[in-house]
Amino acid sequence: MTRLLISVRSADEAQIAADGGADLVDVKEPSHGSLGAASVDTIRAVIDRLAGRVPLSAALGELLEGVLLPPTFAGQLRYAKFGLAGCSSRADWRTRWQRAVNDLPQQVTPVAVAYADWRAARAPDPESVLTTAQSLGCGAILLDTHDKSAGSLLDHCALADLRRFIQKSRRASLVCVLAGSLGLSEICKIVPLAADYVAVRGAACAGDRGAPIDARRVRRLVALVRRSEPQLLMGQWA
Repeated sequence: MTRLLISVRSADEAQIAADGGADLVDVKEPSHGSLGAASVDTIRAVIDRLAGRVPLSAALGELLEGVLLPPTFAGQLRYAKFGLAGCSSRADWRTRWQRAVNDLPQQVTPVAVAYADWRAARAPDPESVLTTAQSLGCGAILLDTHDKSAGSLLDHCALADLRRFIQKSRRASLVCVLAGSLGLSEICKIVPLAADYVAVRGAACAGDRGAPIDARRVRRLVALVRRSEPQLLMGQWA
């Protein structure tokens, strides 16, 4: 069954996401980009507020920005991820990525990030990211969009391509997460593909992705993702 990941920027938002039924809470700062890193204090506040109720992940920005997690987060986050924007022109991007993975605190599983708009992001193509992720010991892979103003994931990838990406991720023993400016209509199309997680930020906000998380929207998204026929539920809100 596909589960719901919601990205939050504060402990208050994390509380709303968890209370609404989110399966995984991801800490990020959306004003800093697609995978903008939140401050260490913000991550700590989310950990303290949720106290283990919901698994947590953290976005650490782009690999070339060099953001690191302190060792004190060992065992308190399930996942952490770096974007690979700008890495396609770096011959040593795999070595840099391996070093960043090795520097993560113990028991924090690295998440590979592939960008659907990889050419514009100057990132490695998704196939290369997936192959490298397996060799680096990543436990999950996220297919996302780098430029949130350039359309949703479905503007860059056909459903058939997403299905193949999910299948390849499974064969590589990677948890597969789909994201990228997903609204209700996109989620209805993606849920039947049976990715492990659908990840959202803007769809859970009362406004654009920089606005606060809204409790009603969170509950709506949880219901949409968990229904076996999401199109029917979508019709109830039309």
